[in-house]
Amino acid sequence: MRRQQATASELRAAIDRLPLATRTAMLDGIQTNPIIVGADGDPRGGVCPVYAISNPPSRRIGRPFARAWDRYAGARLPRRASERELLTLRSMLETSIELETEQTVFLHAAIVAHKASQARSRAVEPVRETRPPARQTRRPAPRRDSGERDRTGELSRRHGWAWTRPVRRYDDYERALQALDEMAREAGSESDQERLVGSPAGRG
Repeated sequence: MRRQQATASELRAAIDRLPLATRTAMLDGIQTNPIIVGADGDPRGGVCPVYAISNPPSRRIGRPFARAWDRYAGARLPRRASERELLTLRSMLETSIELETEQTVFLHAAIVAHKASQARSRAVEPVRETRPPARQTRRPAPRRDSGERDRTGELSRRHGWAWTRPVRRYDDYERALQALDEMAREAGSESDQERLVGSPAGRG
């Protein structure tokens, strides 16, 4: 049973691989010619189904079907095909032709509907302007008022008004910070002395 199902599936696949025109002509040929299994032709009369047409295909196309047909029938020697074998072949041919025809019609209808949909979309789509987007320039954020008076003009000519000069080495930078600390301490000592001199205890 399994072998028969396997050979039937193989025969169905071989039929589907044939060109549609060959399948259509074979369906007509098996109804008007004696059909055999086990050989391409028989001198006593009869022919393989794939060669039972007026314009048979090449051996490259027809041979795979002929082998599947012989295996399905289990024929080792040429003989006439039985009514059951012919009925199976006819049913497979009709089903294969019908399925491909329906698929072709459905595909054609889908292509026509798709083109019509595209045409409707182009008709209702508004014309869009192709102006380039305007560039947005970023404005600098306004500086916050710190409440201090700008003394740049007053101090620009005074010697030493900048805290430090530009340095290129880290040890120079450390020495400059150390000098600033010393200057800050000296300025603090002078302020302390002035407060002591100005206080009543200092005048006493």
